[in-house]
Amino acid sequence: MLLVACCLSLRVVFAGSRPSLFRGVVVADSLIGVRVVSVQESSQAYQADLRPDDIIVQVRDQEVRSIDEFATLSNTLKGRAVSVPLLVFRNGAPLELTIHLYSYPILREWRVEFVPEHDIRFADPRVGLDYWARLGRGFESAGKREEALQAYLNGLHNAPQDVHTALKATELWSAVSQQQLADGRLAEGIAGLRHALTMMQYLFDYPLTGEQLRSIRAQLRETLHALRKASASPPLHTARNYPVGAAKSRCAILLEQASS
Repeated sequence: MLLVACCLSLRVVFAGSRPSLFRGVVVADSLIGVRVVSVQESSQAYQADLRPDDIIVQVRDQEVRSIDEFATLSNTLKGRAVSVPLLVFRNGAPLELTIHLYSYPILREWRVEFVPEHDIRFADPRVGLDYWARLGRGFESAGKREEALQAYLNGLHNAPQDVHTALKATELWSAVSQQQLADGRLAEGIAGLRHALTMMQYLFDYPLTGEQLRSIRAQLRETLHALRKASASPPLHTARNYPVGAAKSRCAILLEQASS
């Protein structure tokens, strides 16, 4: 059963702001910091291991001494921050946690960071996957590959082990990143290719059909061509800690694996 109405237009689906990192967390005043009263089990905070009776004393590098300070920090971070470190006390001992908005299912299965549409939830994961796949196909038909990529990744958030959707996401991520390289947006392009290559690497953990392997090989060849073209077009500005040379090497290794 669908938990929310899905008559949203394509434009509205991706228009919402990011939710609060502390969504689903109820706090109360404490002698120091604020005490966590409850944490929804479906929340990002719960996934990050925040638990009832934890005492939050620091958010990022700012000390928390009251509910007012906590509320101010929470509102300041809402819509701006994707990840935030916390210092809490649990049973009298300090504990460092990090709450983030990234999809835990995608992180666990594919090791890539993606912020899903947290406001659209489905009781049946397959219904969610089908919904986002329909949106993805619509965006593709309209020539909007970046929006299509977001839709398929949201589908993967609902059904992280769906190989077809994962393969579609790598295809779109590669295509979007190659276009960014061609447009001179090299840092974005390299960062996107890093995600696509990481997903391709983990695809090899699944039994793939001959057609799926041919698709991966085609993506890798196109990616190598785009990287070689980018490296021959100075000035070359790459994403931090991920130079073009490393991307080409990794791409070549995966291509060899896909061909064996």
